[in-house]
Amino acid sequence: MSANALQQAVYERLSEDAAISAITGPGRVFDRRITRAEPPYLVLGEAVSTDYSTGDGPGTEHRFEIEAWTRQNGRREAVELADAVRSALHEADLVLSGATLVNLRHERTVSRRAPKTALHVARLRFRAVSEP
Repeated sequence: MSANALQQAVYERLSEDAAISAITGPGRVFDRRITRAEPPYLVLGEAVSTDYSTGDGPGTEHRFEIEAWTRQNGRREAVELADAVRSALHEADLVLSGATLVNLRHERTVSRRAPKTALHVARLRFRAVSEP
């Protein structure tokens, strides 16, 4: 399925990006929030895939989120990490297993302090289209 292939390619790109690792350190990209992990780190968030077929053939539209969690330096560090994520993924030419990525675009970033914690989070939303 192209959704899993896209998630794997995004994970690999984020894990290998030097600018991201300079902020988070190595091995700080997760596919779920790890409550005991010390920030900063990235979490692959919500993902929705829908049929995007046309008269020319099948396709899938993917909308997904990446969450940048930080504590130290608050919102500033969360936004810096979000900027690094956007640079790594916006219009990236990722190779998907079993599918072709048609496009990948950053749509928006929202940052806030998480209620009841000292953590800040920047939530990035992306849109991608893939074909089999």
